[in-house]
Amino acid sequence: MKWQFEEFPKSLVETEVTQRDQFRNDDVDLADTLVRETVQNSLDARAGKGQSGQEAVKVRFAFLDGDRAPDLEYIEELFDQEYRDHAEAAGIELGSIDFGHPRAIVIEDFGTNGLLGNPLEKGDDDFSDFWRRHGISHKSGERRGRWGLGKLVFSTSSLLRAFFGLTIRAGDETPFLMGQTVLSMHKLGNRQYPAHTHFSKVSQNAANQGLRIPITDSSFVNRFSEVFRLKRGGGPDCPWLSPSHIQTWNAEKQSKPPSGIISFPSFVVSLSLSSTIWCWTRQI
Repeated sequence: MKWQFEEFPKSLVETEVTQRDQFRNDDVDLADTLVRETVQNSLDARAGKGQSGQEAVKVRFAFLDGDRAPDLEYIEELFDQEYRDHAEAAGIELGSIDFGHPRAIVIEDFGTNGLLGNPLEKGDDDFSDFWRRHGISHKSGERRGRWGLGKLVFSTSSLLRAFFGLTIRAGDETPFLMGQTVLSMHKLGNRQYPAHTHFSKVSQNAANQGLRIPITDSSFVNRFSEVFRLKRGGGPDCPWLSPSHIQTWNAEKQSKPPSGIISFPSFVVSLSLSSTIWCWTRQI
């Protein structure tokens, strides 16, 4: 269970991640995009879709900072020296990040099917589309995201360009946890590395040798859930987490959080007065 950095094969054509500007420019606010893309994914995965009496989809956003910040030692384990070396080689200004005060945005949805598909094989399903493809999607019909690029907003929302996902699927109580960083093509020493890397295990199965597969170890998943204060309800749902020093929410632009309840397009925005958590809940 580590970041699986792997040298970029010399035989392949180099490609770079060039789509980040679509999430943050003069016309688009990153925080708005993060909310929109998250809710879009959750609505597409709505449990019992098309059936009568279907459950409402609920999406929770939480900002962890101050007294509720993630455990420092745990963050240092997740983002070890190897990760920092690669991040720095990819142009991340580590000196501008206060590693002594980690922050995180936690996003959870409820009333969805989770990421369906076989996590141990690369297939044409939601799980592989999310974790193992960029710019490719098998969504069709009325599903809201079809280009396979919306998930880029998760890494774009993190100064460390990293996020984690924990999914519990309909009819399957096994938790599947993975992480992903989307840096840029970079060189470390004499080796070149691709932009995408997973935090995961590696398949030893002969048919899928080398495939990045999710972590299912209960002690690791439970510790992860505890550190990031996940509100697991035991049902099928999928929380997304963009860790460490988040740029979104316009937090740096506001002298203090809003008080009481304020309006936000299509959402109810509430402030927990006892902690720095902003929660968005949408009833469909």
